[in-house]
Amino acid sequence: MSAPNLTKLANTFGTDKGDEVADAHGYTSIYSFLFEEFRHEPFTMVEIGLQHGSLDPDALPTRKVNDIPSIKMWLEFFPKADIIGCDIADFSTFKMDRFRFERLDMGDAAALERLASSLPPVKIIIDDASHAAYHQQLALAKLFPIVQPGGFYFIEDLHVSHPVAARLPSCNPTEAVVEKFKQTRQLDIPFLPGIERRNLETSIRKMFIHRNDRGYVTSWTMKMVGFEKY
Repeated sequence: MSAPNLTKLANTFGTDKGDEVADAHGYTSIYSFLFEEFRHEPFTMVEIGLQHGSLDPDALPTRKVNDIPSIKMWLEFFPKADIIGCDIADFSTFKMDRFRFERLDMGDAAALERLASSLPPVKIIIDDASHAAYHQQLALAKLFPIVQPGGFYFIEDLHVSHPVAARLPSCNPTEAVVEKFKQTRQLDIPFLPGIERRNLETSIRKMFIHRNDRGYVTSWTMKMVGFEKY
């Protein structure tokens, strides 16, 4: 039996990870390449950010949600995976086999630590949440340790930010952190304790950068970064 085409699944279910819906990021072409070899294996996956958010930071936790397109796509593509979906809004009414919802504030370090402690080793984590740099870097620090060896952690949409970022502690743009890490193997995340930062640096085996067709980096051209764990 031929494998399902992940991009077609994305377009069918209505997620912008494919090449037709909304911003049509095209991430599925990368994901299908990296994930095909273990597609039929049982494992745990986490996706943070389950539907388009609101530009009003105050409306994010209470916004109306009516679908979880990417989760439907992943459940179809990974027939034996258990998938944890996280969001600051309430998706608890969505009940599907092999899916569990956890409500999560990406700016709450203790909540991220509780989530990490509640999960088994995870094969894939995808951060498609607020796109705020502080959220992205804090979540990477707290959740990357539970990625199993050979597993992946992705941060999507580095080319955009969200108005909620103005309310968060200041930090370096995530795309700048990524570029510096590529050159130095050091993560320029000053708000992390030194030992936590060093542990994170030494546990990253490879880094994958997805750019737009122009091929250079500004805040508008880098789209996604992936980290593979030792």
